Amino acid sequence: MKNKDPKGYYAILGISLSADASEIKAAYRRKAMELHPDRNPSPNATSQFQLLNEALAILSDPSSRAQYDTIAIETHDSTASQAREEPPEPIVCSCCGKVSAQPRYAIFFSVKSFFLHSTRTAVQGIFCSACAEKKALVATATTWVLGWWGIPWGIIYSIQAIFNNMMGGTQPAHVNARLAAHQAWVFAALGKIDLARAVALDALALSKKVKSDTGIAKRKKSLGYDVPDEGVELQQQIHKLLEILGGGGAGRLTDTWGLFRRPFYIQMALTIAIISVIFYLNTSQPTHTRLQSSDPFVANRLPTSTPEPYVAAFKNPKPSYVRPASAPNGEAWPIHASYIKGYPQTHKSGYSKITIDNSQNDSDIFGKLVSLDGQNALPVQTFYIPARGRFTLDDITAGSYDIRYRNLHSGHLSRSELFTVEEHRIGDSVRFSNMTMTLYKVRNGNMQTYGLPEDEF
Repeated sequence: MKNKDPKGYYAILGISLSADASEIKAAYRRKAMELHPDRNPSPNATSQFQLLNEALAILSDPSSRAQYDTIAIETHDSTASQAREEPPEPIVCSCCGKVSAQPRYAIFFSVKSFFLHSTRTAVQGIFCSACAEKKALVATATTWVLGWWGIPWGIIYSIQAIFNNMMGGTQPAHVNARLAAHQAWVFAALGKIDLARAVALDALALSKKVKSDTGIAKRKKSLGYDVPDEGVELQQQIHKLLEILGGGGAGRLTDTWGLFRRPFYIQMALTIAIISVIFYLNTSQPTHTRLQSSDPFVANRLPTSTPEPYVAAFKNPKPSYVRPASAPNGEAWPIHASYIKGYPQTHKSGYSKITIDNSQNDSDIFGKLVSLDGQNALPVQTFYIPARGRFTLDDITAGSYDIRYRNLHSGHLSRSELFTVEEHRIGDSVRFSNMTMTLYKVRNGNMQTYGLPEDEF
């Protein structure tokens, strides 16, 4: 395995063999500007630019990259090593650099999403089982934290990535059969006969899983390699090596890449724990003192001079109602929609917003935002909205609330259904609620409203 970059793909990009997908794309963009024939006067610019595009096509595809990373691995039988003065080079873990009796090429995936944008990144290379475990756990944890926030691909990619990582990642059989065969040949050349025999038996088992893949065969031919039936060829070479090594000695190695190992159970436990927390948060509801009035009403508009279909009049309106000239605390009604002076405005330590939309009504309203997080309902913000207007309550603290308001034309009182304002911190950013409460009810509308007695306003 003298040449680990036979076509110079990593060299043309200027990256290491362990570079991840984001590093490959960044290097391509940088080199494309440098080598584009319209910018580079060199006579080799066109051929270099073509090689750059070929490198991106191969290395950005996990399966193609796995094939390329291992295509130069020698899998000859050990008789070829007798003429060598030096033993062949062993395969080492691309992460820790140690020689392993059971190196495997594995591909794990991590997903990061933000709204409509989702990226799935391959984490791949030749690993020992210990390093593969760490790579899988990091990729899965990254996906759990950052992968779900895109619709729809964030959810789809995350499920696929978590399942792939939990099952040990993608391990191409034809690639790993060559790795094991080469490693067996190395140990035989070094005189470690029992170890070589055990690794050769692993290689034989892997070679029997190799299936004919015309796509890979064509790709290898395009790189200038002859491609016979790889599975049959590997089995012939391994049988020849086993004949030279002879029988007896130790048996098979303990499989450090089996499915039901510590990484599987850790990732399974993590998955179950996160799903349980999500289920608990979605099913647990805070308890509040129930309001006395619970009969819903549905109305096209707050009462006007000409009632429309679906209008539900308040029961027993007070005929003696006269619109007050000022707010209950004596302050004059504002000219525009705003908070009313003299009333405490609390619960403003958050990021959320609630817009009260009175644009469909012909009457001014006197309203309150009421917190329902304690034993008793507590008005925390008081506001005025003129007819056909709207007003936004800013910086609302997370919690449970309802809106209560008086129609200043008729004196009727109403309240909204309970709603919850939520905030979730994700890294350095905060996801918060931004909702609109419309004081205009139509049949099958999105907000249920209720009548309200005077003592609850």
